[in-house]
Amino acid sequence: MTDRRDKKPATKTPKNGARYVAARGVQDVLEKMLPLDQALSNQALFTQLETRDRGFARLIAATTLRRMGQIDQVLAPFIKKAPPTYVLAVLRTGAAQILFLGTPPHAAVSAGVALLKRSQKTARAAGMANAVLRRVSEQGQTLLAETRPLDNLPKWLRVSWEDAYGAQAARAIANAMVQDPPLDITVKSDPQGWAEKLEGELLPFGTVRRSKIGDVTALAGFDDGEWWAQDISASLPVKLAGDLKGKKVLDLCAAPGGKTMQLAAAGAIVTAIDKNEDRLARVHENLKRTKLSADVIVADVAKWRDPENKTGGGYDVVILDAPCSATGTFRRRPDVLHLKSPADVSSLMRVQEKLLLAASRHVRPGGTLIYCTCSLETREGEQQIIKFMKNRANFRLNAIVEEEMFSLSEAITPQGCVRVLPSFLQENGGMDGFFIARFTRC
Repeated sequence: MTDRRDKKPATKTPKNGARYVAARGVQDVLEKMLPLDQALSNQALFTQLETRDRGFARLIAATTLRRMGQIDQVLAPFIKKAPPTYVLAVLRTGAAQILFLGTPPHAAVSAGVALLKRSQKTARAAGMANAVLRRVSEQGQTLLAETRPLDNLPKWLRVSWEDAYGAQAARAIANAMVQDPPLDITVKSDPQGWAEKLEGELLPFGTVRRSKIGDVTALAGFDDGEWWAQDISASLPVKLAGDLKGKKVLDLCAAPGGKTMQLAAAGAIVTAIDKNEDRLARVHENLKRTKLSADVIVADVAKWRDPENKTGGGYDVVILDAPCSATGTFRRRPDVLHLKSPADVSSLMRVQEKLLLAASRHVRPGGTLIYCTCSLETREGEQQIIKFMKNRANFRLNAIVEEEMFSLSEAITPQGCVRVLPSFLQENGGMDGFFIARFTRC
């Protein structure tokens, strides 16, 4: 439902419109537990913003969520009493602009005050906000130097990552996650040529990376369907599936379709399944734009049966990108660490176990099953596959080797799986956290 707090649509963008949208967006992520993009787009004012201002609103909100632990530590000495949630959101987004976005302090302070004066309900807090943000502009960098990126993580995640990867690796992950993510692109062909055309860098596995995102749809080759946006980590499962030309491949939990397009571009005969019809609409759109084909089906992966092979075992390759806590994507989705909890991970583990067992039914003898998630939680990765192999004795791990991982051999686990951390490829801008296990059906 659209947020009507802005009342009547204006004929032109109100002053500080992007900052207002950002503050309301942060408030709604934390208060209503909405994903950031939804929290922004729900607002009536958001649709009135020009493309550049929408990008600015998202930048402010994303930076605030990404750096909230540090921001709150800087604000704490100047706030005597907890303010209302919207007032706090204005303070946080104002501090984010001063501390991290290079906004001139006087502009951030005056904008914050103006936002609170828009409504009689918050106008009385304008004086306090003026004083607090002025103090941030004067003392904020000194206080910021006493904080760490690790302070932005919820305690449960910090402890989990320290236990799983060690304190040093957890610090490296936190440092990587506060950086703005680049734009990664998967191309249908000629990665070197497209790296030059898009003024990007060619990474391992043929991914093209641009340091600046901008308007993706305005880039060369987008309208012609020559490529699609896809983090290098998300492209790895298909790259590790081997020669796919002419192979029957089942892409489970397929939306928004990055892997579906990879598979089709590699010459596979693809069936893509997801239960979310709205998200599958994006798969159809992407396939149409890229002039690639796949059989797209709306169905519950846990219950679906292949009508052409009801006893199962009909596919050469099955890829399950399972629903997960998505904690590896915090650079791109900074709302994740504010929306997920240990209880969510436990719930998702049960879903993943069920889906993985269902996926295994569709693999032919001698075929390949790939399980992957964009979570950094070992409970959703390494521990999940241990349970799977206890339940499916006819599957064995097909170890991933260094030759397949190029410069990312550090991602290979002792068991032969892939565990990508956001701190990998840091000299090139990092990557999303990811887990991949590859099985062969005996």
